[in-house]
Amino acid sequence: MKTWHYKTLLHIAALSISMAVFTTPAQAALEEVVVTARKRTETLLDAPVAVTAFTADLIEKAGISRPEDFLGLVPNVTFVTSNHQGEFFVNMRGQASVRFAESAVAVVVDGVQLSTSNEFNGDFFDIEQIEVLKGPQNSLYGRNATAGAIIVNTRAPSKEWEGTIAANYGNWETFKIQGGVGGPITDNISMRFSGSLTDTDGPFTNIITGEKVHRWKNQTGRLKLRWEGANTTADLIVGGSHGVGGGIAFNAQIAGTTVGGVFVPGPDTNAVHDIPFVNDAPGGNVQDKFNISLRVEHEFRDMVVESVSSFSEIKDNYQAKGLPYADYSSPLNQFGVFEAAFGDLTQKWKDENKAFIQEFRLSSNVDDARLRWQVGMYVQDARKRRTNLNGLYTGGGISSSLDPVVDPAAANPTIGYDRTKFGVLNYSPFANIQYDITEDLQLDVAIRYETEERDVETLTPDIPNVPGGAATYNQCVANTGRTAADCTDKATFHQFQPKITLSYSLPDDIGTLYGTYGKGFKSGGFNAIGTRDILVNSAIGVGADPSLIFTQDSYDKETTDAFEIGVKTRWMDGRLAINGAVFYTEVSDAQQFEFFPVGNIQAVSRIDEQEIKGFEVDASFTATDWLDLFIGYGYTDAEITELQAQPAFEGNRVPYIQKDNFATGFQVNRPLTGTLDFNARLEYKRYGSVWYDSSNLPGSRRDPVELVDARIGISTDKWELSFWGRNLNNEKYSSESVPLLSFLNVPYKARTRSYGIEARYNF
Repeated sequence: MKTWHYKTLLHIAALSISMAVFTTPAQAALEEVVVTARKRTETLLDAPVAVTAFTADLIEKAGISRPEDFLGLVPNVTFVTSNHQGEFFVNMRGQASVRFAESAVAVVVDGVQLSTSNEFNGDFFDIEQIEVLKGPQNSLYGRNATAGAIIVNTRAPSKEWEGTIAANYGNWETFKIQGGVGGPITDNISMRFSGSLTDTDGPFTNIITGEKVHRWKNQTGRLKLRWEGANTTADLIVGGSHGVGGGIAFNAQIAGTTVGGVFVPGPDTNAVHDIPFVNDAPGGNVQDKFNISLRVEHEFRDMVVESVSSFSEIKDNYQAKGLPYADYSSPLNQFGVFEAAFGDLTQKWKDENKAFIQEFRLSSNVDDARLRWQVGMYVQDARKRRTNLNGLYTGGGISSSLDPVVDPAAANPTIGYDRTKFGVLNYSPFANIQYDITEDLQLDVAIRYETEERDVETLTPDIPNVPGGAATYNQCVANTGRTAADCTDKATFHQFQPKITLSYSLPDDIGTLYGTYGKGFKSGGFNAIGTRDILVNSAIGVGADPSLIFTQDSYDKETTDAFEIGVKTRWMDGRLAINGAVFYTEVSDAQQFEFFPVGNIQAVSRIDEQEIKGFEVDASFTATDWLDLFIGYGYTDAEITELQAQPAFEGNRVPYIQKDNFATGFQVNRPLTGTLDFNARLEYKRYGSVWYDSSNLPGSRRDPVELVDARIGISTDKWELSFWGRNLNNEKYSSESVPLLSFLNVPYKARTRSYGIEARYNF
């Protein structure tokens, strides 16, 4: 690890800060931020919830253009990037979001909850504010908010025509241009159009094909129309994107093998960057996204009525070579069990998601009333189709067809094929009240009763699998004895979700002390029908104990009981903010991701019980009228307390959860002349150690990671020119790892050092 880079930067930063604090009188106070965390406008200080807010000014100064740019600054919030651009998982306070399962964190953009995390992983542009809420938010925000919620509000149309445009150029042949423009069309109608264009090669090159494995090219647009009447406001938002890039860019660590001239002694998540990419068939990814929403709000004298309607559609296609991710002639493909179990395979995936969401809310309209209330109803109707093809690679490339190639003599015959449809129907009434017991003591009670109906249907054709030497491609028919028409299942999950908060306004308006209990819920669901039978039969075939197979065709709901005590304070005439919280959470039937090489099974299973304890603290300080300092630390002790299928794993750390995280830095905005300002920002972030499987298998642990980001430039009211860098110390690490066996690990490389220049113009 190259420690001198960030140590030198931190020494310079400390000297600059010391000089600033002791030579310049402090005049400014911290900005008073207004948040909507509880679906009402209130100040950040008064809101009795752990929330971190990023205003439009801070988003611009910090150069935030991706979710990871701000999530890494929030204590006890981590994320996983993997596989391709569509895979991005947010973890909060010891609760993990995993592949193929529902997210533990709800994301709400312009009042609309996103149906999948895929919609969240994209370019952030023309943003007004971001709020990161921690702790269970199901009672307020509904499905998939067991660990928290992220609220994003894009810029609204303005009363006068104005706009902004920013252009970026950096290493890896990276180019990005983003901006927005808007204003009034008539007396009652205004609009804003925003867009983003991104093109990058990414940091890594395949040494055989020359492929830029993390390449990505994307175009995104968003149109907002607002109609305002005397007491009514209506927002119509239409957005879409098209992206093309690389996919499934993993490296396999197989003990005792040599990859691209690099000897692999054994699995080691920390050593992934020594291994080059050697696939001889380039990967690929094509994503198309569309969304439209209508939000109508009407104010009566004592009540506000809101309706939010939305529809979204995502098509995500990606493909590449399969395990062991090597070239056709590689000795890896002749490595014992791999020759028999895998051969030299390709994999293709297509995920299609459609979701319709409708929410109605009635709210009291007197903010200073002793009793404030809200009632409503949420409905989501969603459908997903997942297609997976595994083909035999013969050196002739990967077939573009998403239907099985049944000719054994073809260049890429299909030996495994599955197409499954998943349905979700969620409906949940909710209500909440805030009641001032006294002038300083407030009680909040929120409830939601959630019902989620799930169904699954195998759509795989029941035709002979000639290339694979099997009677049928339909795994449900082949393994369960059902007919193709009977390959369907249904289940319904219910959960009552209360949240109770008691808050107290501290004397002299210095802050808020609060305590909270909340119930969280993630619906159960289905794997592809026949999953368990495939695993059991495979275990019997190799002489293993089938009783150790605990993955089922379905999985139960995940529930949490979470307790929190927190405090939010302001000191030194509003220049210093200090916030802290301690929390305890019990998780039942925690959903976890499983990958089984034999049969290429990717599924969701469970951990029976988890216990999570932790704390967090953050502070921000306006040292002078041109210097702001910030610091934050979060610690999480997440333990597996019960795993009936594998009792030996009890006491292990929960997979995908970092032990702690730390962030600190400063922001400088100092006038140089009457119109010209000097701007500088430095961020130091440390991500704690993490295991990537419940067995805590040797080699699957990632050591702590330290990153340094910086930004420096000059600006006026109209324009800004900045130089920026991320991961300046060039830390080389894995952003995810999939441990499979004691001699096999599959890590995914994180981005290395990036840097560039940005020009911004406001008009």
